[in-house]
Amino acid sequence: MPDIIALDDLRVLTVSGPERMGFLQGQLTQDVKLARADSTLLSSWTDARGRLLFAGHLFALGTGSDAPLALLVPESLAGSLLKRMQMYVLRTRVQIGISALVACGLYAARRPVDAARGQRLGISGDRTRSLLVGPALDPATVDSSQQARNDWLLADIRAGIPTIGTSTSGEFIPQMVNLDLLDGISFSKGCYTGQEIIARTKYLGRVKRRMLRFSAGGNPPAPGTSVHAARGVVGQVVSAAATAQGCEMLAVITIEDLPGPFFLDGNPGGLLQHLDLPYEVPV
Repeated sequence: MPDIIALDDLRVLTVSGPERMGFLQGQLTQDVKLARADSTLLSSWTDARGRLLFAGHLFALGTGSDAPLALLVPESLAGSLLKRMQMYVLRTRVQIGISALVACGLYAARRPVDAARGQRLGISGDRTRSLLVGPALDPATVDSSQQARNDWLLADIRAGIPTIGTSTSGEFIPQMVNLDLLDGISFSKGCYTGQEIIARTKYLGRVKRRMLRFSAGGNPPAPGTSVHAARGVVGQVVSAAATAQGCEMLAVITIEDLPGPFFLDGNPGGLLQHLDLPYEVPV
């Protein structure tokens, strides 16, 4: 079995040009000046209401002083994110596009991969995996199976890393999916789109909804599926992946409804089991 996992549902969105740093600094929640070529930072882009349009990996594409900045974005959102970001360019000297480079996943415990095959990036908050970004590889050397992609998503879920797709884009503020706990938000870098709402949430009170990890029997629910408690809808599935026993998921839940019980929309008999995350969630 190949040791390289095809992440062919992701695209590399690049921002290049002499004013790329300042441009993205005014858009993303992360301090873009910290972007590196050997590891990723979690970041997000929000609308003016502070609602997440995207959350994912930020990195420098190469080591040169003029290296583009890059974001790994879901293929399903790539076109709309590109179009929306281009609306903010105005007279800024930047170029934004979707690269032909591909993203793959690597597990640290498996056989090392030749660095010449692409740019290797450590994953923020997860030392067991890394990313490989580069030209398309020989299909015979890449595991493109649905099982491999499911297991990679399951690793994201167990690391508490949110995945925002078409059904959840615009649904959450960054703190709801724990980006403040994953160092995906800078509260000191200055203004960016949605910053006022995000800062107000931090300084004026506790976050009332948080992303937690659960397991359940049955097939993985679709992102956006409602989570219920006795009083009604209290949350929403962020992402889910299959396991040998059923599935695991990340879901944003109203904190005051803990400890549950919780169940998925349409399955009142199938209770969710609350599982730990590798970081502490204030509840």
